[in-house]
Amino acid sequence: MRILIIGAGVLGSNLAHSLRKENDITILAKGKTYENLKENGLVIKHKLGKETIDHFNIINKLDENDLYDVIFVVSRYSALDSIIPIIENNKSKNIVFVGNNITAEKYANIKNKNVLFGFFMAAGKKYDGYIKSICLNKMQIGRIDGKDDDNEFINSIFKDSKIKVIIQNKMNDYLKSHACAVLPLVFASYKVGGDLKLLKKDKEYSLLIMDAIIEGYNVLKDLGYEILPEGEYETCINKKELCAFIYRFMFSNFIGQICISDHAMSAKDEFLLIESEFEKLKKKSKVETKVYDELKIELLK
Repeated sequence: MRILIIGAGVLGSNLAHSLRKENDITILAKGKTYENLKENGLVIKHKLGKETIDHFNIINKLDENDLYDVIFVVSRYSALDSIIPIIENNKSKNIVFVGNNITAEKYANIKNKNVLFGFFMAAGKKYDGYIKSICLNKMQIGRIDGKDDDNEFINSIFKDSKIKVIIQNKMNDYLKSHACAVLPLVFASYKVGGDLKLLKKDKEYSLLIMDAIIEGYNVLKDLGYEILPEGEYETCINKKELCAFIYRFMFSNFIGQICISDHAMSAKDEFLLIESEFEKLKKKSKVETKVYDELKIELLK
């Protein structure tokens, strides 16, 4: 399968590496990243494995007649609007937006495109010339309208790859749920300047994080969205102290840094935009978000 990946950050790089078997992969990158990939290949230092170096087709622009079976757009949420004209001008049909996206419905109806959304389980940090990361090789992917029209196509993309695919055709609900879960953790990262180990013994604050997450979920439920993955809301309500403990454990070691604070501290523009879009949802609901509002001040400083 001929695949284009737009974006060579942590997610895009790991996605390319995991899809490389049996696929013809091209990466679109800009500036220094483009030069590094052309000269040295894609270098990933895996936290749970050895360093790998892959060599792919590297381009720095997408022409109208460059045809791909699927284009993965793996860029920050704050960069999506600038990428839309690029894919609109190209004749490839199938587009998958991968990553944080609290307004999937805004990007679902691009003219002459079949649009899917995905969330790839990888995290880490991009350095000059290499990626340092951890990758679970799990992908939630699907449509936003509940239809299963693309299930066979989705499975064909990942055939023979190491990625475990979970087809989820309510991706708008899933991505909104994820935003509500991650924003309070981003607030925590800014509270301590990215050093989450400072919160590893703060039980009270970890419980506030849980309260803020639940408030966010309540906003979505009030607006008619489903909290996904299934059972997530009930777990947060019924096992709040256990969830808070798990967060404190994550804060105490490399997991907190590589899975939470690295991205939070390097992508403030993205999280400011996600938070501003969540504010619009809050205004439409009748749910109080007292704890969430208190914690979000850390992002807005």
